[in-house]
Amino acid sequence: GEYYALILFAISGMSLMAASVNLFTFFLSLEVLSISLYVLIGIEYQKSESNESALKYFLLGAFASGFILYGIALIYGGTGSTDFAAISDQTSGGSNLLVLAGLGLLLVGIGFKISMAPFHSWTPDVYQGAPTPISAFMSTGSKAAGFAVLVRVFVSVFPQMRPDWVPLLSGLAVLTIAVGNLVALVQTDLKRLLAYSSIAHAGYMLLAIVAGGPEGSASILFYLLIYTLMNMAAFGVIAVLSAKGDTCHGLTDIAGLAKRHPIPAMVMAVAMFSLAGIPPTAGFVAKFYIFTALIQTDHITLAIIGVLFSGVSLFYYLRVIVWMYMKDAPISVVTPSVRLSIGGVAAICVSALAIIQLGIAPSYLIEMAQQAVSLLQ
Repeated sequence: GEYYALILFAISGMSLMAASVNLFTFFLSLEVLSISLYVLIGIEYQKSESNESALKYFLLGAFASGFILYGIALIYGGTGSTDFAAISDQTSGGSNLLVLAGLGLLLVGIGFKISMAPFHSWTPDVYQGAPTPISAFMSTGSKAAGFAVLVRVFVSVFPQMRPDWVPLLSGLAVLTIAVGNLVALVQTDLKRLLAYSSIAHAGYMLLAIVAGGPEGSASILFYLLIYTLMNMAAFGVIAVLSAKGDTCHGLTDIAGLAKRHPIPAMVMAVAMFSLAGIPPTAGFVAKFYIFTALIQTDHITLAIIGVLFSGVSLFYYLRVIVWMYMKDAPISVVTPSVRLSIGGVAAICVSALAIIQLGIAPSYLIEMAQQAVSLLQ
């Protein structure tokens, strides 16, 4: 019973983070989310990996919360308020060193939550050790809440300080994309590979914040929903297979998966194609939207870097498909007699269909993202 209660508490914290218009409300919402995740990650307390992941996330998360609180204190000291509208009015005249320092500390704390390099070190270990559904939940929900706060803070509260924070955020975005994609090349564990993939995708979304404007902000919201569907499909396949005793940790475990379980293999293939940004999947549209926003705002170099690293990511995403469809299963792997969960297979199929449908007809969702962003302007 506590599992579902903690999930609801975490969702409440995420929702309040996205809706916050005050720094203290944001911080309290973040703590509701974080404390719930600390317990959820270690909920399989009989497994040492789960305990280790929970302890790592707790220690680093508490440290990140300290950075956020110090950042809030400095911003309050520089503006005399914690309300977003009042802070925006107070900083409309130009840069304030105290506020800039507070904004930097705030970025460090939120960067931890969204797996931004160089604050990403916890991500592969925690994703690997946590229960698979919680790994999927963290990689989508908490990241979405973190980016919702970043969009509100940088785009709506501190737009007049763009010349100060754009170079810093640009460098961090490129570093995050590079670390995520390059380290993922050598991963053989599926959950660690998806963790580094998550880091790389956080970098792409940071590029959209650099682009700024209504198009940049809308592209983040669109990307977040598409990214959620892609990760739900990928982690969902791992969870469905693991639930019935068919190990699905390393690449060797999924060798010949297309013969043993053709439907989960097909869903995983769709997720990998979409994460790589191959048309006609939704992942291609999401990346295209971000790169278009960058070009429209004269950040052509960043767009080129993003495209090049997307090409690098093809290697490790397509490698998963090669192992599923073109490699033979080891002799030790016996075709399981048990049937996979019908509900689980149906859920991952819905995610795969949504990825394809939004790749073919994304206009309605893009319009919704643009309408949502207009409320922040």
